[in-house]
Amino acid sequence: MIEGIQLNCKRVDVNNVLYQKEGVVLQNYVITSELTGLELISPSPIHGRSVITHFNNETNRFTITKGNGLTYFPYGYVNTQELDYNVWGYLNKTDAIRDYLSGTYINNLGIKTNIMEAVFSILPQKVNAFEKEQILEPFILQYSVLCPYRIYDLPFISKKTRDYYINQWRYLTEDNYSELHCIAADIMLGNIKIMHSDNVLHNAIHGQNYTLALELVDFELARTPITPYLREADEECYSVLFNREIIQTLEIVNYIAFFLHEKINIKILKKIFDKYGYESLYS
Repeated sequence: MIEGIQLNCKRVDVNNVLYQKEGVVLQNYVITSELTGLELISPSPIHGRSVITHFNNETNRFTITKGNGLTYFPYGYVNTQELDYNVWGYLNKTDAIRDYLSGTYINNLGIKTNIMEAVFSILPQKVNAFEKEQILEPFILQYSVLCPYRIYDLPFISKKTRDYYINQWRYLTEDNYSELHCIAADIMLGNIKIMHSDNVLHNAIHGQNYTLALELVDFELARTPITPYLREADEECYSVLFNREIIQTLEIVNYIAFFLHEKINIKILKKIFDKYGYESLYS
């Protein structure tokens, strides 16, 4: 059984398909307040617009869609009226394409990520904005993962589910680390090294963007050689943010150690830093 929060949904017609891999079935659902007999599953209370739509028993992978609507509130797309485009639960065309292309590129570097499947839009939907209604064309990013739960989901899932995924970390590295937070540090800092060496900035490194299978996800803010930043100033200085991603990675490592009641192993973490050439940050 998949753990999570059940959400009412309805299937809506596809409007435009931008990307669709061969054999992929589109998950064209939208969250609704109506009792429809169909359900999506939000992995935890902190997933705002990504939901589990399917589990494939043959591949042992979960299908996830992003942009189906707001999971915090059962009325799909909600506009806070701060800005015209600030619609919660919504994914626009530009961000959906960047996520898809950047994620595919980063996966091809050898980093364990979600596997992109499709980008498509659905028929225009009504946006709830208090007394004001708007119509927009939502885009949906569809991908698959080995694990639908993120590191920040740890407090919301059962020990059985947590242990199932975390116990597999030991097979991800040849180094015999005793502490699980050291395994995570090795994998994540290794990812950072690969990305930065290829002029890739993820630009959103935190515990909500790593699954419990240590898959890196969410690339709509990323910069890669095939998805450079459109603003000249951003493109000129993206590399200045590289070292910040190392610190953000350590924040995730600390979170894991704290949750698992492990004492931070400074000696081993230093060796991992040295392994990936980051000793200059503290020497």
